[in-house]
Amino acid sequence: MKESNQTEPLSRLQIFNRLLMKFDADYDQMIRSYNHAQKIEITEHLLRAIDYIINYVQSKDAGDWGKYADAETELLKKYRSDLQPYANAQLYKYFDFRRVLGAKDIIPLETLNAMKSAQEQSLSDEEIGLFLEDTKRSLSNALYFLYLSDKKEADEPITLNDSIAVTDETDKDITKARQLLAIYYFLKASLGIEGRDSNSSSCIARFVHLLTGTKFTTIQNSDIYKKYLQMPNYKTDGKLIEDLKFIRPYFIDLGLESGVKMIDEEIQRAIKELPFNERKKYKD
Repeated sequence: MKESNQTEPLSRLQIFNRLLMKFDADYDQMIRSYNHAQKIEITEHLLRAIDYIINYVQSKDAGDWGKYADAETELLKKYRSDLQPYANAQLYKYFDFRRVLGAKDIIPLETLNAMKSAQEQSLSDEEIGLFLEDTKRSLSNALYFLYLSDKKEADEPITLNDSIAVTDETDKDITKARQLLAIYYFLKASLGIEGRDSNSSSCIARFVHLLTGTKFTTIQNSDIYKKYLQMPNYKTDGKLIEDLKFIRPYFIDLGLESGVKMIDEEIQRAIKELPFNERKKYKD
């Protein structure tokens, strides 16, 4: 009897298993390109993506697919060129269920073309559900071991020399003096704290350094500390009045009436100390 050179066609189970193994292999190859934190983030992203796709498969709502597409875009915006290994893996092709068997080389092209219908070349609804379920389980297991091998670093002690990086553009009207004046009245009006002696002022100055992200060496040499000792009269005359008027609306917005009252009293006191000819411009 003549031996046939023809190979037996793959069963649907074999095709399905090949698909799962190919996904796992592509994921494993891709994820090696990233550090531990990135591996966790990308795996979490893929799990969310699969949830969006599961919702889409069930609802056929384009909005659910849009969530997946938006998540992919956000990942690209964050990683930029560093996302290249992820892009090269072309994992998105696994979610094109009509073309995935050919697009990911699960079935040889000649075998695919020999199939009698487009339905045979696609994943069935049952296969789609099982594929998403199995890939989600596989990624969840991967994430579990990533978490397990993630050594939590001890929090670094924050020293008084540390400062918070300020990245937002500075508002030129919000000067350091106005910040200190606002903090002075806020603490006084809301908590009854008034830094009149060196001990309480040094504590407040440390707190202000924390809020403003300003470096200092010793608190006594701090410019903030020296200015705060003179609050609310670090400035005098018209400059003080302008600063008080600048911070006043913030206390109104907060509903801090006692603070508004203190500021108004200080404005009136400062006006009275002005030369007579300068008082006129501050009359209501």
